[in-house]
Amino acid sequence: MDGKEHAIAMTHEGQMNIFEASYMQEHTEKWEESKMVEQAMAKLQAELRVNGVHPYVSAIGNFLMDHIKDNPSAAEKIMTKDKTIVGSMKAMSKIAEKQKVDNCAVLTPEQGYKAVLDYFGIKTAGTAPIVKAVAPVTLNDAPKESVATAPRPTQRFEASLDEFL
Repeated sequence: MDGKEHAIAMTHEGQMNIFEASYMQEHTEKWEESKMVEQAMAKLQAELRVNGVHPYVSAIGNFLMDHIKDNPSAAEKIMTKDKTIVGSMKAMSKIAEKQKVDNCAVLTPEQGYKAVLDYFGIKTAGTAPIVKAVAPVTLNDAPKESVATAPRPTQRFEASLDEFL
């Protein structure tokens, strides 16, 4: 090697060089994160099965599952033992009660989902959570004629009394 020093360190059998160690650490973290996401999804799905076809529990559960898919770091917060979908609904109800006018308490979807995320301790990036909604579908964009202005057929019905006897 012509008397030059080389900065390549040879590793003994069973040791990793710095590149292998970095690779292993990165993939171990990703594996642990994906495992946490799977566990959080399983917890939410189990709670959805227990509560049957309750529409509000389903809506919040589906929102949380979508949120975990988009933000895997939130899975750890979902896994907190004493936090449930039903508990998040109760927290949302308390917030709505504070805004109650007369005998009516209403939250927008953004306020409701933000309350759910706050209940689980999930911080949003300064914006309201994105609510995936289905856009209304129009069957026909062409304006329909008004019933009053639509022309009527000019057929006449003629009958005499003799025809009925």
